[in-house]
Amino acid sequence: MVDPARVRVVFMGTPDFAVPFLNALIEAGFSLAGVLSQPDRPRGRGQELSPSPVKALAESRNIPVFSPSTLRDGEALSRLREWKPDVVVVVAYGKILPGEILALPPHGCVNVHASLLPSFRGASPIVWAVRSGVRESGVSLMLMDKGMDTGPVLRTLAFPLEERETSVSLAGKMMAAGPGFMVDGLLSYLDGTLLPVPQSGDFSMAPMIRKEDGRISFARMPAIEIDRHVRAMNPWPGSYLDSEAGTLRIHRGEVLSGSDGERSPGEVAAVSALGIDVCCEKGLYRILEIQKPGGRKLKVSEFLAGSSMSPGFFLG
Repeated sequence: MVDPARVRVVFMGTPDFAVPFLNALIEAGFSLAGVLSQPDRPRGRGQELSPSPVKALAESRNIPVFSPSTLRDGEALSRLREWKPDVVVVVAYGKILPGEILALPPHGCVNVHASLLPSFRGASPIVWAVRSGVRESGVSLMLMDKGMDTGPVLRTLAFPLEERETSVSLAGKMMAAGPGFMVDGLLSYLDGTLLPVPQSGDFSMAPMIRKEDGRISFARMPAIEIDRHVRAMNPWPGSYLDSEAGTLRIHRGEVLSGSDGERSPGEVAAVSALGIDVCCEKGLYRILEIQKPGGRKLKVSEFLAGSSMSPGFFLG
């Protein structure tokens, strides 16, 4: 059995999602030679320059941190050579690793990817899994190559998606179970009992989410798709639409049985304290939580207290 204390690890990660994975490596006793994380960014209402969550954890544990703006000017490669890692572990770092870095550690670069590969390769696998309505997702421990999440897989951990699964709840499952799964798999890989298996079969992509991906259209999307979209895109970029009342953000809703053939897609069919029922390209969608421009998230009952919205109003 490999002694974690004798394994020099460089960890590469940036957001909150990666924090429990770094913490798991620390708690398991690996020798953390250093951490690479994205540069400090403006955060919060005051937009003050702040370190990434991964950098903050590393600094609190006195682990050396390097936050380069690019991996392609040779500086990051030089720093990694100084740290002499046996293996590099990558979790949501946010940049593509050049070939020189991939080839540097003797045991390669091991990545935790938030999908069951080869499904949802790319930058936003959690969001696209919820958006697509798949019944199962999970995490994959894989060896990185020059492709976009195309390297051989060491092991996978599957999660069923619940009926009302959101991107936040699915990420939470992965953050809870994924770190221990990663540590066990990494140790088995390092002692030679876990062998990489090339990916096979059909693949799908999960491209990076952009702000404009949050837009919804009741006239072009069936109610079930609207529902998945809202659960997938919140909290960022959020689900929003243009209307006579301005840009409205939809935070929560549900699909209703039946339809209203008397009205057009995008038209409000009913308004009550229970919700705002909207005709879709197919079916009805009930809005439960909504936000006006410059306002806060409101339950529909609160929103209607200051709104003249009624049946016949068009959303989008």
